[in-house]
Amino acid sequence: MASKFFGTSSPSWHAINQLGGSGLWDESDGFYYDQLRVHGATIPLKVRSWVGLIPLFAVENLEQHHIERLPGFSKRLNWVPAQSPRPGRHTAYMEGRSDDGHKRRLLALPSRERLERVLRYMLDEREFLSPHGIRSLSKIHQTAPLRARSERHSATRRLRPGGG
Repeated sequence: MASKFFGTSSPSWHAINQLGGSGLWDESDGFYYDQLRVHGATIPLKVRSWVGLIPLFAVENLEQHHIERLPGFSKRLNWVPAQSPRPGRHTAYMEGRSDDGHKRRLLALPSRERLERVLRYMLDEREFLSPHGIRSLSKIHQTAPLRARSERHSATRRLRPGGG
């Protein structure tokens, strides 16, 4: 099951980070935005919502002694990145040792740079952080309406974030 998940998730990593050039990532803002596809055109929905935080959830810490007990998964772990579209520089892959000396691997969807940039929004009280936890919609949208444009259409919508 782990092998199947690892193999089928690799294209998702690619899509989030690279599909159409930059995937859901917006380099100028340093945030993942949802997209709307209309008549073959891609329209980024520049709404800072929980959607842009979801890539932060894709993290796995793999301990080598667990990997060694799963030879099929171990083989797949080494084979899949070489055969599938590689998320590459936009993801994090690190090897290290735990305090007890065991080898570990960390796999994460966002690279360290992207993680730091998204966390700036998430931990900012003017954006996502509230006294009650993380807002689902950035507080910035109280004053910055959503604007979506295509070649033929345009829409503006003021959003009402809550949560303090």
